Amino acid sequence: MTSLLRDKYAVVGVGYTAQGRVPGRTSLSFHLEASANAIKDAGLDKDDVDGFICYRQFPADSNENALTPAMIAQHLGIAPTYISQDAN
Repeated sequence: MTSLLRDKYAVVGVGYTAQGRVPGRTSLSFHLEASANAIKDAGLDKDDVDGFICYRQFPADSNENALTPAMIAQHLGIAPTYISQDAN
């Protein structure tokens, strides 16, 4: 690693949840669980999070609001300086 990148970028945690249709669960609950698991996997507290990137915005179920990275961050109680969503 060059000195230009040292202490500037990190991949720090991964969070998993159950997959598929799980009765009683909302899309938001899956996103929040995965995000909390990723923060825990990284050994961080939510106050340590300064950037938040979600994979893509999936269509919400008919009875749910569309989820955005900003909405998920708000529900987690974090205020990152960088928020984005990405898809390949």
